[in-house]
Amino acid sequence: LKVGGIPSLVIAREDLTIKLGVALYYLLDSENSESDLFIYPQVTASYRVADEYFILYGGVEGDLYQNSYYRFSKANPFVSPTLSVRPTDQQYNAFLGAKGKFLPTLSYNLRGSYKVENDKPLFRLNPADFISGAPENYANGNSFGVVYDDVRTLTIFGALNLEVNRDLRLGLNASYFNYSTDLEEEAWNLPELTATFTGDYEIDEHWFLGADIFFVGERKDVQGIVATTTTPTDPPATVTLDSYIDVNINGGYRFNDRLSVFLRLNNMANQDYERWLNFPVQGFQILGGLTYQFNFGE
Repeated sequence: LKVGGIPSLVIAREDLTIKLGVALYYLLDSENSESDLFIYPQVTASYRVADEYFILYGGVEGDLYQNSYYRFSKANPFVSPTLSVRPTDQQYNAFLGAKGKFLPTLSYNLRGSYKVENDKPLFRLNPADFISGAPENYANGNSFGVVYDDVRTLTIFGALNLEVNRDLRLGLNASYFNYSTDLEEEAWNLPELTATFTGDYEIDEHWFLGADIFFVGERKDVQGIVATTTTPTDPPATVTLDSYIDVNINGGYRFNDRLSVFLRLNNMANQDYERWLNFPVQGFQILGGLTYQFNFGE
């Protein structure tokens, strides 16, 4: 049970905005008969150096994240039903950045941050279990568990957005992550590099076109086998998952405000990359259909 509040004071002075706040939470672990009080900073500030063209911003924020099996399964659909679920104590996330516009149609955002998290959940492949005479279906090296560690993350983020006009919008962002763990050898299944390109083009009042390109860098996981009744187990081996690029294009035609047809081409490079170890994704996919919007108010 998590109960709390975030009182804050906002100070606005022309080009300067400051928010002074604090997050207070009371956490009750009824299963283990434990309770604790958490206090986090919630301080942010922004200053318009050159109107909308150059804005400096920064802050220090912390929070208590209530994890759940549902949240884990949405992030990784191959988790086993044996997860230990507990909250993550993000002690603080200190960040400093600049945003604004190079041109009236070209905006940017640059940010660096350093985050300290206790009990951060990391997905790791469950070992195959051949000791049991009839192991569970999820105990054949085909599911993931969660391990918790204290993780410090340095992040460098950059983004560009080009809005040529109201009909054509392009976006590009990239992030670099550097992880430091206390107990685990690696920050399992977390990439060091990610990048995304998006584009949307309203050709005319009927035709529309879009594209999404994702890049995810290498990740690391562990693959191991629990000792069998006849063969000793090999030590768990660290496995590096290759980086990948996923190219997706979509388009369609609007007959009117309610009826439209669409076509989506996913994974156009036809890569069978592994987002998660031992689980290659589907190759090239085509999805088409139509949508109709009802208005029961009329």
